[in-house]
Amino acid sequence: MTPPADSARQQIMRAAAHQFANRSYSLVSLDDILREAEVTKGAMYFHFRSKHALALALIDTQSAIMRNTINDLLANKLSGLETLIDICFNLAMQEVTEDLAKSSLHLLEAIGRTEDMQTKRLAEWVAGFSEITRRAAEEGDLLDTADPADVSRLFVAMYAGIRQVSDLENCEEYLRHIERAWLQVMPGVVRADRLDYFAQFVHRRTAVAIRTVNRC
Repeated sequence: MTPPADSARQQIMRAAAHQFANRSYSLVSLDDILREAEVTKGAMYFHFRSKHALALALIDTQSAIMRNTINDLLANKLSGLETLIDICFNLAMQEVTEDLAKSSLHLLEAIGRTEDMQTKRLAEWVAGFSEITRRAAEEGDLLDTADPADVSRLFVAMYAGIRQVSDLENCEEYLRHIERAWLQVMPGVVRADRLDYFAQFVHRRTAVAIRTVNRC
């Protein structure tokens, strides 16, 4: 029995996410994806014009999930800086446990130069995080000299850089790298009398993240 159209699309996207999560964009062929998805080439072209279009769909889908994740974390009513730390660790946990998150970031790096897509997406991250960073400043947790937009850009660059120099297959080590990065950058932007509190928050958040990924 032929699967429903939506099911075929989901099968293709799951297979593509798995392929792109584990191999570079250039090494994955449509035949690899179709073989894993167990659908025909006609079904593929019904939903996606090309491998590039499929890759863009994965990036867009993960971006929507990321926005929902951030909205859920904002609903927890933590302080601005706690929320930023929480977002960072939640995204990292998604990346090491879910093919879609891992593949979309790989793809953003691989094809992100197309139409300045990578620059635009990272600028969206910076803009979104700036609102939360501005709240952290209003709550008195940041140094008076810390500009929210600059701090947000620093945090995005930190996260993007850590994943570049880390082995994502070693989940605990990756999360420890993120932990140490936060501890290194916070003295430059966080008030001295708040440093100990946020250092402890980072330690606790790291421990929870490690326990979570180890259960996956």
